[in-house]
Formats: sequence, C-alpha cells, structure tokens
Amino acid sequence: MDKIWYVRSSKRKGGPFTEEELIRLIRQEIIDEEYEIWNPEMKAWMRLVDSVYCFYIPEREE
Repeated sequence: MDKIWYVRSSKRKGGPFTEEELIRLIRQEIIDEEYEIWNPEMKAWMRLVDSVYCFYIPEREE
C-alpha cells in the first residue's frame, strides 16, 4: 500500500496525498522548503528539506 502524506507550513496545511502527488506538488513548487511532511508511520513531523523528497525541490536560479 502506498504511503499517505500530509504537509504543513506556517501558512497552510494539506493532505492526504499519495507519494506521487507529493512529488508533483514539490516539482510544481506548490510545496516548498518551508513545509514539513508527515505520514501515520512517523512519530513527528519532518522538514521537507531534511527528507529524501528534498531532491525533488527545483533549483532556484540566482
């Protein structure tokens, strides 16, 4: 069974999302570095930038 993810930031929260949906939201920059992620198997929320999903965050042009 796919993991179900929830997201939150200081401005909003969302979910449940499948892993595929979570990755799409990250790639589209709807979910960014400010967010934390959580699923029912976890004891606590994790910063997106500290997770394996950080690799899907698009690089910013400077």
